Amino acid sequence: MALEPLQTSSAPADDAVGQARPTDNPALSSGHSLAKPLEVNPRALLWIALIALAIAIFAAGYSYRQLATVKRETARRLAELQQIVAVATETANRADAEARAARQQSALVEARLAEEQGQREALEQLYSDLSRGRDEAVLVEVERLITLSAQELQLSGNVATALAALQTADARLSRSDNARFLPLRRVLARDVERLRAAPAVDFTGIALKLDQLASSVDSWPLLAQVTSNAAALPTPGPNLDAAAPNSGWWARRWHALQSELGEYRDLIRIRVVSSPESVLLDSQQQQLVRQQLRLRFLNARHALLARNDRLYRADLAEAQALMGRYVDTQSPQAANAVTLTKQLASTALSVELPTIGDSMAAVRSLRSVPR
Repeated sequence: MALEPLQTSSAPADDAVGQARPTDNPALSSGHSLAKPLEVNPRALLWIALIALAIAIFAAGYSYRQLATVKRETARRLAELQQIVAVATETANRADAEARAARQQSALVEARLAEEQGQREALEQLYSDLSRGRDEAVLVEVERLITLSAQELQLSGNVATALAALQTADARLSRSDNARFLPLRRVLARDVERLRAAPAVDFTGIALKLDQLASSVDSWPLLAQVTSNAAALPTPGPNLDAAAPNSGWWARRWHALQSELGEYRDLIRIRVVSSPESVLLDSQQQQLVRQQLRLRFLNARHALLARNDRLYRADLAEAQALMGRYVDTQSPQAANAVTLTKQLASTALSVELPTIGDSMAAVRSLRSVPR
């Protein structure tokens, strides 16, 4: 910074002197006058100029120092600012890189989330399909058990077996623990109570007894067989040696007559029969009688399974008539057969058994409803 040289001039001094004139001062114009006019010292002016020059130089130096300080401070701050800008730029670049990495990571996470969502939906669908298939399998098994119970009631009238089938179906439903099966279980419980209250008729046991009678027909002795066996018994010859060899002629003759009378007595047996022709049957007719008896028992069994009480009783009555006419009822086997036949004939088949149509309708309705 250049400093201009200080120029001295007498004009200011002259002005000062002029200002101090008496004519210009009102006080002086009133009669007061200076004794001596004001004199200017050149040396004082020189000192004033030097002082002003020194002040100017000091101000210039101070300004220069201040300017240098400002420049240094500005440079320092500019360097700091550049460093801050560099750090900020680096931080921004790093943040941008991290943001890009975060976006990539977010994209990967979203892709994995979408994949896991798809897998979860697939698993839920698979679980739903498996659950639906398991429930369907349970319903199929329950329907099979209910059908078995209905068949037992219709064909054999076996209440115990039908009741066991329904109880098994209810136990199978209870293991699945599905709220959809509650209405079906209530219907099954009602049918189970109805079966428990029903009168029990052992149709299976009756059928087995009829089969036993039909298979034992050949072991029963017939009246014709008893008569023919009695006629075929060997008769002892006349015991001529029983008389003493030294006995007389009349004694020997009397003994021979007694022997002949004994032979005739063994040939004759008196027995009361209901029909005389029953003792005159030949072997072929005897086989026909046995076949008739066997057929009656088998027909009674079919009537039992068909719940036809009239035919059942008619066949057993015919079997009893044939047994009383042609069978030797005095033998133990035939007597037991007659007693068993009478017991079976007294059994009432016309028992009103409950139906389980409600359970069948409930399980079919449940299977027809889509989930």
